[in-house]
Amino acid sequence: MRSFWLEQALDAEPASPVPLDHDLSTDVCIVGGGFTGLWTALEIKRRDRSVDVTVIEADLCGSGASGRNGGFAMTWMSKAAKLLEICGGQEGVRLLRASEDAVRAIGAFCDSHGLGAHFRQHGWLWTASNRRQIGAWQSTLDVLARHGLEPFDVLAPAQVAALGGSERHLAGVFEGSVATVQPALLARTLARVASEQGVHIYERTAMTGLQGGARPVVRTREARVTAEAVVLALNAWAHELPVFRRSILPIASDVVMTRPVPDRLHAVGLDTGIAISDSRMLVNYYRSTPDGRLCFGKGGGAIPFAGRLGRRFDDASPRREAIAREIGRFYPTLADAGIAAAWRGPATRTATGLPHFGRMPGAAAIVYGHGYTGNGVGPSHVGGQFLASLALGARDEWSQSPMVERRPARFLPPEPVRYAGGQLVRAAVGRKEAAEDAGREPGRLDTALAGLAPSGLAPVRKP
Repeated sequence: MRSFWLEQALDAEPASPVPLDHDLSTDVCIVGGGFTGLWTALEIKRRDRSVDVTVIEADLCGSGASGRNGGFAMTWMSKAAKLLEICGGQEGVRLLRASEDAVRAIGAFCDSHGLGAHFRQHGWLWTASNRRQIGAWQSTLDVLARHGLEPFDVLAPAQVAALGGSERHLAGVFEGSVATVQPALLARTLARVASEQGVHIYERTAMTGLQGGARPVVRTREARVTAEAVVLALNAWAHELPVFRRSILPIASDVVMTRPVPDRLHAVGLDTGIAISDSRMLVNYYRSTPDGRLCFGKGGGAIPFAGRLGRRFDDASPRREAIAREIGRFYPTLADAGIAAAWRGPATRTATGLPHFGRMPGAAAIVYGHGYTGNGVGPSHVGGQFLASLALGARDEWSQSPMVERRPARFLPPEPVRYAGGQLVRAAVGRKEAAEDAGREPGRLDTALAGLAPSGLAPVRKP
């Protein structure tokens, strides 16, 4: 099932996929035609136009998570504590600033290629939607302040309710550098621009095998691609490779799109394009669209068993009605707005809440970047810089950063413990947060089980 975003993008510019049907050699083969793969391709070409770059994509560019998310182009500021812990102050601040620059770069790209109206930089409201969530951001603000950074404005409760358009928002902070974008349209445009710059893109071409060595080989159903370097830009689908199976956890995020109700959105103050999310672990996140719809998503959906992700999360949302009720709970005047589309897509979680970049163990010519933990639209631009440096063998601030792993860190237990435990913990989190929403004290067992969630399952601030 296509997301609403991708259907809209394909209506504007129908796809003409070209599958790979012959063997070829290339300098860099990028596996994955989403944001990470396409930004990497463009960054390589920006640095050296003579480098031959080939992208293969299992379906259509933008058909995966890049075209199925809420379209929040965020920074890493909400993840500053862990980023600074990993990288130290100087490098951590550089990367936090780079993540702000990435949002601006996405805006400039949209302006240059006819997407300006779909990029709206009206900031992000990080809220508490029940009393237990109040102050969830304070430790982050304290860490940022110690490093001379103040990207968030602390708002009075009345300001939060007004900006969020709902009395359900009890408190919150505001980050002005965040934007919203039509994600699939951005991905499709990235693919078009990359092709215009000489990148060879083959859609409907899935990787069926990968061979290491000095010149790694990517196998597809019909062909073999031999390269000087291979970039794995698979995000959730990296989970299907055994080396990554215990370092990232795919988890579905569900999204609904209302019918156009511009007058109602204007009446509650939600017509600006501001990005909003609360502080629960099963996060609510939403924004308006330029044509007057509300896009409302919820994290913490299904998880796969034993790495078999396939296309099972690229389908209709099973939580459509539950999310529609959630819209009505926050915005009673939108309760009967009607749902035009409902879908889900795979997000990823990591132990740190930050993505992984690195070289495959024992295969230095194969590099990878994945695990954005619900925050990939903006940081994937930064990821393109990490991966371009790694693929080109550059020794610079990107390839030498502490963010570059020497070996994927494991944090998940093996199957079947991971799947059974994940289901148990996720259900406990749901019950705990439902009790908190109702103003009740959560059960002790649910609180204890929710506390077993790894740090990578801490509240995700955006999909």
